[in-house]
Amino acid sequence: MKNSIWMATMAIGSAVAACAATPGGAGMRDSLTSTDNLAPVSVGVDYQMIKRTVSLDAGGKNVLQARVYSAEVGVDLFSWWQVFGSLGTSQAGWEAFDYGDNKLAWSAGTHFNWWHYDITEPEFMEGRLSFQTTAAFSQLSSGNDTRWYDAYADLTLNYEIFAEKQKDLKAIPYSLALYGGVAFSKLSGHVMGADFGEDKAVGLVGGADVFIARNLSVGAQVLYFDKPGFGVSARYHF
Repeated sequence: MKNSIWMATMAIGSAVAACAATPGGAGMRDSLTSTDNLAPVSVGVDYQMIKRTVSLDAGGKNVLQARVYSAEVGVDLFSWWQVFGSLGTSQAGWEAFDYGDNKLAWSAGTHFNWWHYDITEPEFMEGRLSFQTTAAFSQLSSGNDTRWYDAYADLTLNYEIFAEKQKDLKAIPYSLALYGGVAFSKLSGHVMGADFGEDKAVGLVGGADVFIARNLSVGAQVLYFDKPGFGVSARYHF
């Protein structure tokens, strides 16, 4: 009987110790080290709907449709040059075929600001003109035995309209950025053993980003090669 009581006591003690080691929702406020800011870093989420006519190596054409969900991290190497990477999932559908299951998608690329000019007059046009480039390499896949690669680059003219006066910086939106330009996309892949490539590599890109706070933006983009595609995004800039 004493042995049973002793064993029960030890079991309860072990359970309490195990529970005490379980991480809690709230912890200590102080830390060993700290960072005043994460200024070079931005994080975000994206949704993209791709629609492209592709040429099959065996002959004929089909329409690739894809949905891409991803999270992105960017790092500013300089104030005018950022590198980024994204990770997420993609699913592809074809004419007469349903979308496949979500599979891994990733990309790596850069944003580069070539030139800018600040417009100060007239007052209602105050803002910044700039030429920018985005270049990225992506690998996407889908559960219906579809895998493809996309080498993308664009050159856009951007016009960002800032809040008119310093006292208005807390207003919504803080700024509005509009852009448009030419895009290049080299696409290649395979589906069910058949290779394919893009039907048209040169197209148009346009969109808008609204900075609803000094460091938080939401955006929308339209891409047109032979068919229209679109994307939406949200970014937090530390």
